[in-house]
Amino acid sequence: MKHCKGHPKYNFYKYMHRAFEGDFKKVVGISWYLWGLLVIFLLLNVHATDIITYLTHFCFLQLLLAVGSKMEHIITELALEVAEKHTAIEGDIVVAPSDELFWFNRPKLVLLLIHIILFQNAFEIAFFFWLLVTK
Repeated sequence: MKHCKGHPKYNFYKYMHRAFEGDFKKVVGISWYLWGLLVIFLLLNVHATDIITYLTHFCFLQLLLAVGSKMEHIITELALEVAEKHTAIEGDIVVAPSDELFWFNRPKLVLLLIHIILFQNAFEIAFFFWLLVTK
């Protein structure tokens, strides 16, 4: 076991493992609204209609581009903040992200959209393989 030199009873490995487990459940976990989205997709998948195709190829592609562009903008703003402080040269890189960088000052909205995009991509891949196997 890995322990800190100053505190032999403090197990850093266990702390990191617990922290990553909690973050993993929060970021990658499937919540009730994603299950509801799955039910809606399955109900819209009616033979001879292209509703699901339009939803997945147009709406979610634009959502993916919008969220990706916003995340790129946030990264650029934080990089400019570090460059203005000249802290990268000295070695002390301190970045203080704020809610003002996100849409409507709500970072949880961007996280929700990332969840929906990840779930949609996983559903599309699974649906593709299901169609491949059944036909």
